Amino acid sequence: MSDEKITLELLGARVMALTADVRDLQNRFTGVELRLSALEQRFSGLEQRFSGLEQRFSAVEGRLGVLEDRVGRVLALVVRIAERQGIGPHE
Repeated sequence: MSDEKITLELLGARVMALTADVRDLQNRFTGVELRLSALEQRFSGLEQRFSGLEQRFSAVEGRLGVLEDRVGRVLALVVRIAERQGIGPHE
């Protein structure tokens, strides 16, 4: 170790500098926490929107399934009518 003497003034100055650094870090972390909180809120809003879109798409998918079933029934009816009329596949 060095032969320098530590005075109370030097010790007080160092403690004050460290205290100022800790306060600065606390302020920075508070700012980061606020930004992360804002991002979290944005993402939760997006999650809710995606959930709504997912529900809409599943509703559309259900409607398309019903429509596909109806089209299949109409085609089956057309094929039966064509068979009764004697119309077969063209060869």
